Amino acid sequence: MTGQAQTISRRSFLGVGAASGISAGVGFVVLLLVPHILDPADTALFIAFWSFLFAWFGILGGLSAESTRAVHASDRMPADGRRPRILPVGLALGVAVGVLLWVTSLWWGALVFDAAHAWLAVPLSCSVALFSGHAVIVGVLGGRIQWPTFARLVTAESLLRLVLVVVAALVAAVLGGLAVAVSVSSVTWLIGLAFSPTLRAAARARSDGSAGALLRRFGHACVASGSSAILVVGFPVILKLTSSEAAYAAAAPLLLAITFTRAPLLIPLNAYQGVAIAHFLNNRAAGFRAMLPIGGLIAAVAVVGGVIAYFAGPPLLVWWYGPDYSLEAWVVGALVLAAGLLALVTVTGALCLALDRHSAYSAGWITATVVAILVLLLPLGVDARAVLALAVGPLAGLAVHAVAIRRAAREPLPTTTEEEPA
Repeated sequence: MTGQAQTISRRSFLGVGAASGISAGVGFVVLLLVPHILDPADTALFIAFWSFLFAWFGILGGLSAESTRAVHASDRMPADGRRPRILPVGLALGVAVGVLLWVTSLWWGALVFDAAHAWLAVPLSCSVALFSGHAVIVGVLGGRIQWPTFARLVTAESLLRLVLVVVAALVAAVLGGLAVAVSVSSVTWLIGLAFSPTLRAAARARSDGSAGALLRRFGHACVASGSSAILVVGFPVILKLTSSEAAYAAAAPLLLAITFTRAPLLIPLNAYQGVAIAHFLNNRAAGFRAMLPIGGLIAAVAVVGGVIAYFAGPPLLVWWYGPDYSLEAWVVGALVLAAGLLALVTVTGALCLALDRHSAYSAGWITATVVAILVLLLPLGVDARAVLALAVGPLAGLAVHAVAIRRAAREPLPTTTEEEPA
């Protein structure tokens, strides 16, 4: 938009997009390879491990969002060695989460996996702890507009995961080996520190407030990311918990449609979330106007995609999966529009972070999740409940974010004080 500061060049924009595509592609390749390596029972356990691991990665994604805001503010303040470095605080939080997961695995390990493979909680816990460092580093790189290094780190982490999985498959094609291979890629950022001065500088970045203020903001961001993960990754679980066994057993076509209608919008948007936060930080005075180009693009893609999905979605499902996967056209079209609403909540959440409205950021996502769960309790068919939950929940979250952004527009720009605005 005219008069707004440029946040990313065309070349870097394409680089971040390529990194996102590689990351998503590696995930698909791994999940396509594993069923040919393991038997069906072990494949199911590996998918449980994979899903649980990436759910925690999604929660710790909040560290990236807050690190982007914190370093953007800190780099514009006079140097002060008393302000804490962002990486040690974020890493301490991640290690605490990892230790908590390991300690409590005596309870959940056998439930999520099985008694014979409960030990998989150990590599999972270590990977979650290490991933917190990756999350902080990529957030700092985004806040400093260092997109080429950002893209290289994201790409390297994904490619290392793929290489390790292939090596594990060739050396010892067993569940434990593949799970450990997936986990080890969280060390990529540590390897990068040895070779990249830019990464070493990112590791030394300081926050704009005290360690306590940074921890509180990290907490808000991770709560919001966790709520987002429930709607994006965990929706099949809450749908199962709120449906009869028979209704859920017949919901395979719906679950596939939810997955495929979200990917075109949410995978690129998640990759560019750091770009959006940096853009809003550079243009805080613009308020809602700063998000109009992004919001307009999302709305246009959702509407056009919804029309295409209405006509093409059902026949494509039947053609690829067979007659048992038929779904009404309105359901597929509405799911695309609902994905657009979820994408808009992600964008307004990024704007709330840029305006230092951390409480509103997390409150919006919590509201969206709670409302979606309440809608799923309505006495309706499973298709109608799913569509309404995925639409009404994000609308409620949007309303919370919009109120906070509107209030922020009537107040002075946020300062770099240690306490959040009331």
